Amino acid sequence: MTASRALVRLGTRGSTLALAQATIVGAALEQVGVGNEIVVIETDGDRRAPDTAWGEGAFVTAIERALVENRVDAAIHSAKDVPTDEDPRLRIAAYLAREEPRDALVLPAGSDGSIDTMPPGTVIGTDSPRRTGFLRAHRADLEIRPLHGNVDTRLRRLDEGAVGALVLAAAGLIRLARADRISQLLPIEIVPPAPGQGAIAVQVRAADGALGELLGRIDDRATRLSVEAERAFLRAGGGGCRAPIGALATLDGGHLQLLGGFATVDGRSAGFEAISGSERDGLALALTLAERLTARRARLPGAPRVLITRPAAEGPRLAARLAEHGLSGVIVPTIEIEPVDELELAEAVRRLEDFDWVVVTSANGARAVGSVTAPLAISSSTARWAAVGRASARELIALGVRDVWLPSESNAAALAEQLPVAAGQQILWARGDLADDTLIERLHQRGAEVRAITVYRTRVAPPASRRLLAEAIADGPIDVVLLASPSAAKGLLALTDGADHASVLAAPAICVGPRTTAAARSAGFHVIGETTTQDASALAELAAELLASRGANGQGAGILT
Repeated sequence: MTASRALVRLGTRGSTLALAQATIVGAALEQVGVGNEIVVIETDGDRRAPDTAWGEGAFVTAIERALVENRVDAAIHSAKDVPTDEDPRLRIAAYLAREEPRDALVLPAGSDGSIDTMPPGTVIGTDSPRRTGFLRAHRADLEIRPLHGNVDTRLRRLDEGAVGALVLAAAGLIRLARADRISQLLPIEIVPPAPGQGAIAVQVRAADGALGELLGRIDDRATRLSVEAERAFLRAGGGGCRAPIGALATLDGGHLQLLGGFATVDGRSAGFEAISGSERDGLALALTLAERLTARRARLPGAPRVLITRPAAEGPRLAARLAEHGLSGVIVPTIEIEPVDELELAEAVRRLEDFDWVVVTSANGARAVGSVTAPLAISSSTARWAAVGRASARELIALGVRDVWLPSESNAAALAEQLPVAAGQQILWARGDLADDTLIERLHQRGAEVRAITVYRTRVAPPASRRLLAEAIADGPIDVVLLASPSAAKGLLALTDGADHASVLAAPAICVGPRTTAAARSAGFHVIGETTTQDASALAELAAELLASRGANGQGAGILT
């Protein structure tokens, strides 16, 4: 698409609110002389039943995919819905001037009242863990019930008596000309808004500099500074777009004030802090505020203790997600990553022209590639690059890769099935020592030739973790152990002896994948749950559900997801 010769295609959901927001963007572009048309894209969130919860990115991923695949030129999102783990191939070219950022209490038509005057036991409908946690923290005597669907659906359910009140984003009601339904704008000290709430984000391909500059004409500087500070706070706190974390930044001249808050979903704990400084220091202010609140959140009194066995770099994110559910993460890495002899990889990278594709299936693999080559060699190569997961892609882009192909799901199986490879093409795979050969076998079946090079190895039971585990056990009982691989289970037991060994095996385990479950059971663990995903949010949610179930009935629920 050349902006001077064609209309800019704006990708959006087809809901009434999404179309209203796309229309706002289109009108703003028309005012600066940029013609445009709206292209409706169905998302995962749109395909789910009205009363079904959605996860992070449910309304964003399909539109981002259309943008990457050049089916649209720009994507329109509610800024609060954009995942903190942004696709590195994309960037936000503009934030429109922000609408009212606060949440609104909505009562049945003709009713009056506020969050503090509602009778005990009033049922409030919301689809948000953030609103749920803060509302419960403020009014434990209210009943918070999941209620999903678009704005019109929820308003109808309210007026039919399904719930006694709603909490919705005020901006959505205003943009739909339903501001008359706002009974109260909730104080940010009670329910802080989602980071980015009230702002519309216009996303483009990172490599499309000319279009990004063109759409940047409608960027509102104050909104960008505020939203970027809020999102930096959320990201530093380990939260995603559906985390029970709220933030609001306000600008006054060159002064920025940032309020942040956290809650546990059960409302048992909540905390607020504020910080202020120069608008130029928004990122630093966000990081400082996140550190303060993260420290408070980690000291939840009486919180069940969850042993995290992931490598050191991955533990804090999972601990942050556990804290959202009122759980205390105890990080004891039972494996660590170390490089191997780089000669074979260096030789292969020097001959990138011999390969049609270079594949990395982890951020560790991408970093290993970067350790043996210069950005110039990568950027001038004709080989295409593929990665599993945004973290891996981000590492490759930092190395100078212009375009990274990603599968629809963040696993090697999806890459093996979806990689647009032709028979006879040559593939270089930078792998870890524990990766199985399924990727090779499937690509061979599709007619490709694969050269697999082991670029890092997994070291079991790092010595430094022995002291960490002993200290963790001395601090009190472990309520559950999270095991993400057979090596994690092996490494955990290798770090123990005597009484510590018995203490570890006394804790029930949640495992990722059937291979890990089999290894854990063989080692003597009592497995109470299994999940197929490494996603930190899903693991934290499962841990909370299983621990709550054990507390209720005294035994493991055996939930599988």
